[in-house]
Amino acid sequence: MAKPAAPKPAPTPVAEKKNGRTKLVLRVQDGDSDLVRMLPFGLGRPLRALSLRSQGGRQTRLHRAVRKIYPFLQKLEEAALGAEGTLIGALPLEQALKNDAAIERTIKVFEVAWQLDLIALIAPNGKKISPGKRAVTAGACGLSVVQAEQVYIDRAIRLIFSANKEALARLPGEARALDALPRLRILAGMNALALGELRLKLAGRFGEILTDKVDLDWLNALTHVKAFQARLLGEVFGPSVTEILDWDPRFLLAFAQAFAVPEQIRDLGLELRLVHTPEAARAIGAWEVRDVTDKVNEELNKRGRPNAKDRQYETDIAVFRTMLGADFPTLVKQPAFTVQAFGELLRNIREMAPGPARSDIIEHLKTFCNRYLDYMTPDALAALEISTEIEPDEHAGPTIPEIVGIMNGIWGKPGLGRVFFEQHLQRKDGVAALRGLVDDYRMMVKRGSIQRKQDIATIIISSTVLDRSINRYISA
Repeated sequence: MAKPAAPKPAPTPVAEKKNGRTKLVLRVQDGDSDLVRMLPFGLGRPLRALSLRSQGGRQTRLHRAVRKIYPFLQKLEEAALGAEGTLIGALPLEQALKNDAAIERTIKVFEVAWQLDLIALIAPNGKKISPGKRAVTAGACGLSVVQAEQVYIDRAIRLIFSANKEALARLPGEARALDALPRLRILAGMNALALGELRLKLAGRFGEILTDKVDLDWLNALTHVKAFQARLLGEVFGPSVTEILDWDPRFLLAFAQAFAVPEQIRDLGLELRLVHTPEAARAIGAWEVRDVTDKVNEELNKRGRPNAKDRQYETDIAVFRTMLGADFPTLVKQPAFTVQAFGELLRNIREMAPGPARSDIIEHLKTFCNRYLDYMTPDALAALEISTEIEPDEHAGPTIPEIVGIMNGIWGKPGLGRVFFEQHLQRKDGVAALRGLVDDYRMMVKRGSIQRKQDIATIIISSTVLDRSINRYISA
């Protein structure tokens, strides 16, 4: 009995002519199965054609082709980066396919090798595909380079979002790109609902966060944004919500961490644009928030309506907005220490029993914001040493009524007035003068020369007892 013919060995990618740059050639037969390779010449063509007709068959052929070139890519990576810089060099292909970073590296090494003509791809017609012709079908797998790479990019994305599959479902088409993978690794840690809200609110510009138009610090900060924050930003800013793409990463992070309930964002509204620093955002976020759900539900039940679906909150942001009216924006744009001080002051005012004393300090607070806050630089506000106490001891800075008295005194002092506020107070020497006046006032109160309940404005206007630091600014 005659021995069966020995199967032909699987074809091995061969080098082109020695003076060419190509080191590896990927031919049509490199995607064939072992069975097709065993068949005599010509008989395997129908099976090859059949495998090229279905998507599954093409992907199977693609994987065989990748097996052929993967060892070559490993060597190229090591030659380019050295043993210490390799990622895929020590990984068998099956392990690399379970590692999103390894898949990304493999594709990038392939791209370099193909563009440098170190790897040649052969089309079904037997001709070499020129490097860069990404839409031409390769004979080995029946897919173009674009299609073949997309198979593995999608695999890498699934690996990245393996622990957050709900978020994966909310990604746009722009996410399916090789260059987006590093950013997708960051987004994979984001809440799926928040990611969906942001995609909805940013609309056509959402894809920018997957490109170098947005830096990685900003993207890391974005992962802290919660779904209700994204939704409320959309409600408040409307189509202009895309301006958050230009926020400083530290401000975005501060916003995400400081605003704990929807009412804070809703009550602040467009004045959020006036908050200039992360510290100020945190200070506003620290203003008191009170759970009023039981009170709201009681009112609803009295009207025959069901309880509120969510917890309900009252914020000091809303209290300040109501109290100050048109002057509220002036407060919001102040530096963090001023915002913090006013928040503490309001908390203390709330603890006061209703009555004339409480009303008086509220009126003085409104007067200060209305008349003088716009003139205040950060240094000038620091010089005032505003006390958040209602009845401070002798070591504390002036109360709001006392501050208003000092301001009224300077404004009404012959030779000072508006000129001092508009010119001198904007410079270091003017700030130093204001600080000196405050120190002198505190010292005289401590000595008993001035009583806290005296009319400070009248003392400044009609006497010279507090003129030491401001005398040089009093015009003749």
